[in-house]
Amino acid sequence: MSRPWLWLLAALLLSGLSGCGGCGGTPPPETPPAAVPAKPVVKAPEPAPPPAVPAAPAEAAEPATITAQVLVTDYEGAPLAGMIPIVTRQPNAFDEPVARGNPTDASGVSRFTFPAGEKLCLRAWDPDLNYFPNNFFDVGPVAEVSAADTPIVMVRAAILRGLLLRPDGGPAANEEVSLMLSHPVRGPWWPAKTRTGPDGMLLLPNMPPGMFQVEIQAESGRLSLPQATLLPGIMADVGMVTLAPPGS
Repeated sequence: MSRPWLWLLAALLLSGLSGCGGCGGTPPPETPPAAVPAKPVVKAPEPAPPPAVPAAPAEAAEPATITAQVLVTDYEGAPLAGMIPIVTRQPNAFDEPVARGNPTDASGVSRFTFPAGEKLCLRAWDPDLNYFPNNFFDVGPVAEVSAADTPIVMVRAAILRGLLLRPDGGPAANEEVSLMLSHPVRGPWWPAKTRTGPDGMLLLPNMPPGMFQVEIQAESGRLSLPQATLLPGIMADVGMVTLAPPGS
């Protein structure tokens, strides 16, 4: 190899060494490390509130009732069996019972419970209509469960009789007759129906005792008696009466 090539090679080597700073120069600045992202803070879910405890339902108020021990006797004080205690809004024959008890036993006693949030009439009823109550009790209204002893006295039924004549004077024979007894204070009290005999005789057993106004409506006419007294176990005879013409 000729010397000029050797010189050129040496010059290139020296130039390369000076370019790297003799391998002992200042190192290049380091690239700063990338920032580490902060971990997201995950909050634990707050516990759900406990379910509301439903309020206990208010206890329904016990309905107002009366328990009655009914003792039914006749006018002499002897117990009557088979009488049915009833409560009605009015003490007449038209009011349907609000409640009824079992028939009285051999000692004349029946015990029954009935609603009593309103004023009621307590009495006894004879299904055979041989007896009628001589008294009744006003019971209620009450606001709570109550009890009562209610002695009821029964009296024998009355009998009503009369001879009916037509407006022309002949007997009102074999005519259908409707009768209404009205209490002087409480109004219409007892209805009845029957048919006269061939002689115009009107006979009505099993009538309630008391003092009543009497209205009689027959096929041939009508009659009004301002007052009639029906006594227990006794026949009340109104005698011979002439009917007024219909519509008069």
